[in-house]
Order: sequence, then structure tokens, then C-alpha cells
Amino acid sequence: MKVLLTTLNAKFVHTSLALWYIYQYCRNDFPGLKFREFNINQDLAWVFGEIYSEKADVVGFSCNIWNIEQTLILTKRLKALAPQTFIVLGGPEVWREPEQILDKNPQLDLIVVGEGELTFKEWLEQLLRDSRDWESIPGLVFRREGSLIRTPARKPVADLNRLPFPYPEDLTDFRQKLVYYETSRGCPYQCQYCLSANERGVRFFDLERVKGELLKFINAKIAQVKLVDRSFNCNVERAKEIWRFLIEHQGETNFHFEICGDLLDDESIDILSSAPSGLFQFEIGVQSTNQETLRLIKRRMDFDKLKRQVSRLHQRSKVFIHLDLIAGLPGEDYQSFADTFNDNLLIEPDRLQLGFLKLLKGSGLRERAAEYGYRFTEESPYEVLANRWITYDELLRLKTIEDLLERYYNSGRFKATFKYLIKRSANPFQLFEDFAQWWKKRGLDQKSHKVKELYQYLLDFCQTRNEDGRIIGNLLKYDLLLGERMVELPEWAGRFTPELKKISHRFWRSPENRERYLPEWSELKSREIQRKTLFAEFEIDPEAAFNDPLNEPPLQPTLWLFIYGREVKAFKLDKEALKDV
Repeated sequence: MKVLLTTLNAKFVHTSLALWYIYQYCRNDFPGLKFREFNINQDLAWVFGEIYSEKADVVGFSCNIWNIEQTLILTKRLKALAPQTFIVLGGPEVWREPEQILDKNPQLDLIVVGEGELTFKEWLEQLLRDSRDWESIPGLVFRREGSLIRTPARKPVADLNRLPFPYPEDLTDFRQKLVYYETSRGCPYQCQYCLSANERGVRFFDLERVKGELLKFINAKIAQVKLVDRSFNCNVERAKEIWRFLIEHQGETNFHFEICGDLLDDESIDILSSAPSGLFQFEIGVQSTNQETLRLIKRRMDFDKLKRQVSRLHQRSKVFIHLDLIAGLPGEDYQSFADTFNDNLLIEPDRLQLGFLKLLKGSGLRERAAEYGYRFTEESPYEVLANRWITYDELLRLKTIEDLLERYYNSGRFKATFKYLIKRSANPFQLFEDFAQWWKKRGLDQKSHKVKELYQYLLDFCQTRNEDGRIIGNLLKYDLLLGERMVELPEWAGRFTPELKKISHRFWRSPENRERYLPEWSELKSREIQRKTLFAEFEIDPEAAFNDPLNEPPLQPTLWLFIYGREVKAFKLDKEALKDV
């Protein structure tokens, strides 16, 4: 019996953790089992050809909000050409309304509801024996003689350790992938926008097993592992143990965690302060700081503690901090969302994500959509268009702000400039709102722009706000050179003078300068050093400007050295450093 497991991932670099679990759990008993991953950006006709060419007796698809439409198209084509094929769906997008999906899609034979490892394997065993006693298998919805039959719900796997390591032992093919991994299942919270609210309790994999599997990723030099635990540090002591382990065994792998910011204790911050840059990134779902909104969505959060602890973590560690917001939640109007935006931006996260509410099937908010006046797209991803508190016009304004937030703040290319602008603004949201209006008036939205053009746009916008063009220009020049080594500067940033080249040659003749600034490259030849470094003049001290933005920096030229290694470093050169130049 040939069985194909497949799915359409959102991106090429993604992996399907759920299907990898099922594949590893079943493969020893079903040698005809095969697993192939595709993505939604590939030509659908080609994807179908690849699936059809497998000539499988059973094809199982994993369904999510990003792939459900394409998946249903594939199943219709497959059943038309290979009517004898059993077509099985699973995944969160089909769990809530399996009967309706089967009723509307006669090409489908069966839906697996809930965790699929045990259910799918038991069903395959029945199919292999040519048995139709499917009613004895929990977690199925299927057709039988013109009727739809739903078996009792499958209880979640109590002992997660019975499940195998989800990926192959040889992880070479995963090095440049975003590899999903979990150390637990379930969530202790009941947030009404999330499907995890339907679960009860948290189950954990054995801690020593987790350490061993994390070590496999490190040894394989996987680029990034994203842990999908809903609230990774809900067990604070366990989280600290894993962080300690990863710090002790650090390699080239980046680990992404979804954590609760208000559960960060002082010891956690002490541990994380020793983590090197690039090892950890934390995604913290704040969503809203409106107390009525938090009550309506049943979200427990102490924002004052979160703000205090996350700010301390940001100051003391090199952990990349990503905060999440959701626009369109009940109880939050446009002005309230502006307050939420400001509350979070003033923490100065490395990334602030402005997301828009999706009314997922089975979520508490979708069940109360009429009560809250929700209007949302009927097709996936079921994004909110309006509710009792916020209009579609206001959400459209937030869409433009989101675009600018991604292009500018979240890109990381404008850190100095935005640190200066935000600290000078009593209302950072107003800054982005004004920028969005300016952006729209010039027809710049939803167009592709060269990165260097973005600097000119920001300079032009700031000058309409009566910001000092000289200060903004110097900060943008500083950001530009931190981003890449330039041979020629754009017109607004001035020119590299011939004198700078002379200074560079004389500066690197000194063994002391090489040892001080380039200890790892001190043996390089002068020409090689020139390719990795750059000297630039500024009319002001850019560091003084963004560290103390309320006081105008003196118009005093400064000379800066930029070194382009794995991380770009910038040094302001004082008279002592230049005494022999």
C-alpha cells in the first residue's frame, strides 16, 4: 500500500512538524509511506503533477488557513483522475467543521480530527487489513453508505515520549530551513482568539530527551529552530534549565521561543544576560494593553511587570525581542490601539509586529462574532474587516502603518534615526500615522522600493515635520553605513573625500591600530583591510544625537571607523587614536 503525506507550506524554508511526526511514527510499519512537502508559492499545476505521479493509494493533506483553498483544488483534481485514491485531510483548518467540509467536498473520504499520530496509524492498519471497522477509531469523520459518521474525540497523547523524534537522523537537508520543534503541547491560558483555548493543561516531553534533540540541531548546524510551545516559560524552572543548556552548548543555531514576558523572573534575566548575540530570539504576545479588551479575550497578563522585566532583559542581554500586537480585538477602538502601540514601542523592542485579528474556526471570538459586530472575510484567513469598536477605514490606516513599521522600524536599518525620532516624540504612534498619511499622498504604498530610496523618503518626511535636516541626514548616513559598506554615498549623504583614503592608509600602517581594532584580522594585507573597513566623516556626533535627542548636538565634525565583519562595528575616533595619522 502506497501512502503519501503532503502539504503546502507557507514558504520554501518552512517545515511541517505535524506531518513529520506522523511520518516518523508510522514509517516502520508502512514501508510504502512517503512524505513530500511543497509550498503555496509553487505552480499549483506542477504540484498536482508531482502528487499524482506518486500513484499513491492514500494521500493525506495537512490543512491550515494559508493552504486550504489550494488543497481543496488539488483534491478535486486528484479524485477526478484517480477516483480509487483515498483522500484524507487533517490539521486545524478542518477540525472544527469536518462534517460541513465533507458535505461540500464529495472528493474527500476522511478527516482526522485532533492530534493525528495515533489516529492515522490505527486507520492505516485497518485499511491494510481491508477492514472497515473505522467506528472503533477515535478522532475520525468519514463517509459510510451515504451518511457521515463521526467517532468519539481522540484524547490527547498522555505520554508524549511515545512519539519519536520527528525529523530524520541526518539533518543535512534542514540546515537552511526554519525547523519547527516542540518541548510541550497545550497551553495554560484561554485566550479567545486562539485555538489553544480549547485545550486543557500542558503536557511535556522528557527534559533529558529534549536536551538530546536540541543538541542534534546544534551539531547539525541548523540555521534556526522555532519552538512552537504556546507559552514556553509557563514552567519557569524548566525554561531556565533549557536556556542554561543551550548557552552551555551554543553553536551556530538560533532558537526562537514564544514566551510570556510577565513570567520572566530575575534569575531568568541573569541567565539570559550571558547568551551571545544571535543565540535567542523571544516572541512575546502582548496583543493589547487595554484592560477591558484583555477581560473580553480572557487573557491574563501583568503588563506593568512585563514592561519592567522585558525592558531589563533588553538592557542587560543580547536576546532579540519581538513583541506582538493584534488590531481588531473586542473593546479596543482606534485610539486605544494607538495607546497599546505606544506602550509597546516605548519598550524599544527589536521588532514590533502589528498583526490583524483572524477569526479562526473554533475560536471563542468567532463564536461571539455576531455579539461583537464582527465582519470578516469568508475565505481564509478570515481577517477582521470591522467590529463594534473599529471601522474598516481605521483598519486600512493601520495597514499602511504596518507597512511602514516593517519597512523601517522592523528592518533594523534605521535604528539610530528612529531611536532619535521616537524619543523626541510625545506620541510615537502619531509619528507613524503622519508618516503613513505622507506616504499615501505620494502614492508610495504597495510599491517596491530600493532600500536606498527609503532613506531619502524618510529624510524628506522628517523635513516636513520641521526636524533638523542636518541631524536627520547624519543619523541616516550612520544607519546606512552600519547596514553596508558603501563605495559611493547617495547625494544627500555627501561624498567620501580623498583625504579619508589617505587617513585609512596611514591608520592601518600602525600595528597598534591593527591589534586594537582588528585583532582577528591583524595579519591581513592592507588592501584586504581596506575592503573590510571604512572611514566616514559626520557633521555631528550621531551617537550623542540618538542617546540624548532632546538636546541639540554641537556642530562639531567627528570621524568614525566602520568594520564589516560578522557584525558591523562602529568606533568614534578620538585625537589619541589619530595622533600619528
